[in-house]
Amino acid sequence: MVFRERLDAWARQGAGRHAIALGLVAGILPALAQGATAAGWQAADIQHELELEESATQLALSPDGTRLASAEESTLKVWEVASGRLIRQLDGHRSPEVEWTLPVTGLAFSPDGSVLASTSWNPGVVPKASLKLWDPATGKLLHSLAGSLGCREVAFTADGESVWAACGRDAQRYSLATGEAVERAEQIPEGLLTASAAEAAADELPMPRQGPAHALALSEAGEHLAWAGRPATYPAPIVRVWRRETDEQDASAEPAGETATEYLELDLPGETVARDPVTLAREHYSRELPNPVTVEQIEQRMLESGEVRVMLTLSNLKDDALRAWRYRLTFEPREESLWELVRVERKHQCWRGPTEPEEWTTQLCI
Repeated sequence: MVFRERLDAWARQGAGRHAIALGLVAGILPALAQGATAAGWQAADIQHELELEESATQLALSPDGTRLASAEESTLKVWEVASGRLIRQLDGHRSPEVEWTLPVTGLAFSPDGSVLASTSWNPGVVPKASLKLWDPATGKLLHSLAGSLGCREVAFTADGESVWAACGRDAQRYSLATGEAVERAEQIPEGLLTASAAEAAADELPMPRQGPAHALALSEAGEHLAWAGRPATYPAPIVRVWRRETDEQDASAEPAGETATEYLELDLPGETVARDPVTLAREHYSRELPNPVTVEQIEQRMLESGEVRVMLTLSNLKDDALRAWRYRLTFEPREESLWELVRVERKHQCWRGPTEPEEWTTQLCI
């Protein structure tokens, strides 16, 4: 999988996209501006986008949305969502009858994210283990279970002490401590599987042109949704991780976990109108790149006013005084799916004083 920034294709469709974070389609502006629901999946953000080498057939999100497990045609992988970094490539499911890996039919993280379960079923081929439990941090195989039964769906119990898998003609609950089957039922208990909830969330996403989903996954808290597919204008399959807008969230607020601070307003650049706010922001304010140590992050959100807010952060700058820049750009809608930049603000972090390195300020750095 290649983690790549690709903006041009979406820009031609009149929507912004970025491999780190973004979040709207210009075409949905009228509905939101006229009072449609601002909370929920209809106003969700794309936080991250990953480019795959093969189409994903199964996905699972860790409960906190920071890790993604993907089953592609021949591989089973665990990714760090924020950076797109491959954490582990797992051996997957195999059979002594064939040389290739068997298809993965189900993926699930435990409630604390410390265990990843995968299942496999392939008609006519007997697997060595139809249910496997992994340590996603190390890639270590913890248990090989269910033998040659063939398993389809998998889900952890709420306490994280056991896992259900639909194998053979019924469903079994396995203890994580012993690996033993401790209960059988006709099917996995209702409420443990999230497929229907993920499908309902995907139907509300503000991106009608992204195409059908090859795989979906909803995080335990219901705040993150992973969508796998291949939009018509893309050269490769992708996974998008969406974050749901909640009533408590403020679309104009600082990134999560950061304290709001003042910005210094700057003069507008010469070019202020574009189809894609993210592309315009990067063209004017990503000037520190391609310094290999500088990290760029972009978030794009729609405000209740109908404006678009782009937050562009450049951190680990190659500068003796400045540690990071953060630009806050505000765009207003114009005709023909265009956006006009109406306000540019900036603040920074310093390597040394007058504030702590992690604090944002508009004061001169020492």
